Amino acid sequence: MHYTPGQLRNTVGLSKEAFRHWKKVVPAFANGKGHAPSFSSGDVLASAVLRRLTETVGVRISHLSEVAPAIFEVCNDSALGELRNKSLVIDLEKSSCVLVSSSTLSAGELFVVCALTPLIEALEFDLLNSSAPSSTKVGRAIPESRRLRKGDRL
Repeated sequence: MHYTPGQLRNTVGLSKEAFRHWKKVVPAFANGKGHAPSFSSGDVLASAVLRRLTETVGVRISHLSEVAPAIFEVCNDSALGELRNKSLVIDLEKSSCVLVSSSTLSAGELFVVCALTPLIEALEFDLLNSSAPSSTKVGRAIPESRRLRKGDRL
């Protein structure tokens, strides 16, 4: 089954203005064929994923433009029924995503996963190779005399 742009917008909750902007930055929206572009149910699902990321997490759609094709591909590779009880794990740095069984995740609708190993390795490297902490790497401590106490006014 295929859906019109209006049906996609209404289902996902995008205004006409937002849809026009998404068409500029999300390749799958710009690939409409002729005067009557149509969208698959996988396209609608991928759009809902992007909408959830922009609305719930606050990620700008322009920051998702590189990973959007992977999201559309995964959502279109299987029928909607086959995607039930699955979750998308989205890797923004590699612009990729994979399906995983939802049973491997705890209850919830949206997860943001941040691998800690690369961060720890970078921090350890910076800390071990730094003779003195710089203000750009570590926030400066606020002197006791300058800290606000309960009841203080700004």
